[in-house]
Amino acid sequence: MKTYITVYFGTLLLAMLLVPIISRLAKWYRLLDAPGPRKVHNVPVPRIGGIAFVISTFTLALAVFFLSNEIGPSFRQSHTEFIALLAGAGFIFTVGLFDDLRPLRGYVKLLCLIAASLLICASGATISSISVGTSVELATGWAAWPLSILWITMITVCMGFIDGLDGLAAGVAMIVCGTILLIALWSGQAAMAVLMLALLGSITGFLIFNFHPAKIFMGDCGSMFIGFMIGAGSLICQTKTSTLIGLAIPFLVLCVPILDTSFVVICRRILDRRSMFAPDRSHLHHRLLDLGLRQVTVVIIIYSVTTISACIGILTLTVKGGWPFLLLACGLLLSLSVFACLQYGRLSKILKALKRNWNIARQVKAERNIFEIAQVKMSRSGSFDEWWDTLCDMGKEMHFQSITLCNHQDDLCVRKCVWDTPQQKSKAGRTIDTSLPLVGNGSAWYKVKAGISVNGHLEIGGRQVMWLSRLMDEFPPPEQARQAKTNDLPVKAGFLPQNTEKKWKMKNQKGLIYSHTLLK
Repeated sequence: MKTYITVYFGTLLLAMLLVPIISRLAKWYRLLDAPGPRKVHNVPVPRIGGIAFVISTFTLALAVFFLSNEIGPSFRQSHTEFIALLAGAGFIFTVGLFDDLRPLRGYVKLLCLIAASLLICASGATISSISVGTSVELATGWAAWPLSILWITMITVCMGFIDGLDGLAAGVAMIVCGTILLIALWSGQAAMAVLMLALLGSITGFLIFNFHPAKIFMGDCGSMFIGFMIGAGSLICQTKTSTLIGLAIPFLVLCVPILDTSFVVICRRILDRRSMFAPDRSHLHHRLLDLGLRQVTVVIIIYSVTTISACIGILTLTVKGGWPFLLLACGLLLSLSVFACLQYGRLSKILKALKRNWNIARQVKAERNIFEIAQVKMSRSGSFDEWWDTLCDMGKEMHFQSITLCNHQDDLCVRKCVWDTPQQKSKAGRTIDTSLPLVGNGSAWYKVKAGISVNGHLEIGGRQVMWLSRLMDEFPPPEQARQAKTNDLPVKAGFLPQNTEKKWKMKNQKGLIYSHTLLK
């Protein structure tokens, strides 16, 4: 017990000594988190406070691991897993520190996180089986490594995502570390208990300076380090206990951050159709702030929900029979209910966005097929007639209202070809009018004007403009002159200028096509 008390208060005091020094260094080298649209602070704040976690945690934990009491044998019994854990955590901290100094791409950090998770799996700490009670045990087989990597990655990403308010991530991490500490003590894992105590003490010392108003932020180096330690630590802890206890309880405690992260990723990809790594203000704590609550109130609310979930999880350690399953289900239902009530408005928007995206994707797929067919026909067209017929075919299939092609020479339109849809179609919906300047195969140049019907989303019309532009870039109009294939017929009054040399009008299955040649 004396060792445990020494580790906790030793890391706490060491973190309290380190944080002011790190803060001064950050200000000296201008490593500050500047205010921004998605930030809640108004003044620049040092952002590399996570350095205090690594120094204080590693200093005391490594020293205690070599003691001759029960902690030393416990460490040596699982030294491979602990060495992998400390090495992986150090690597992740380095990646996060680089990101604080010079921002890295999201996928780069994700790949580094997966690599560190592979190190943990290689040490032998994997979800090899899932125990449900004492009678049922399900072997994961080939899925052991993917599930383990997913678990560590999910916890680490969640800790980074909830680090949006003063003291929020640090306080939640303290509750989770305390929960894993109790599981380790309950299962007789002295070395894991020391490691969690060291991390808990360093976070406590840091939180004194990080609570609102924060004087320093942990940064990505701190949030990634804590998240990896919690995720990998709980994974190693479950190898000595039932998987239901070792992973279900940390999952329950982190249920709100996990739900928040999953929901935000879904919103970014489905509702906003942006990158999952793109920053925004759609997290749960941002939603609570938008309701008019103060930062401290929001942090206390999330602390309270996390603490209640932790208490329910710890209570499962003291009951037997079917009660652990019932308690875990109640805790999960509580977190889901709180989250659903706060995010109900956005849930309905996601359902509508799913329907919208499905309709857009289906229409885009159909139009891509039309475009690819037009590409093949254009590549095989040997005359202007074939080229123009293919363009009209694509316009008809994509429900264009009109296509006009002008052949310019010396800034004068000497030839014009026009395709129109039937009158009943041209009156429906909105219209996008676009004009594309083209270059011919010789000295002549062309201009294509298109009227695109918009009966649904403007995005569809924009994509149709893109298909038309791409087709004109790849296959500009041939230089040979168009020959009339029908008898000369008068056209509608007012359509052609008075100085026309030749007029004709022809009508076929594509609609109405007008063409004329102007006198110079």
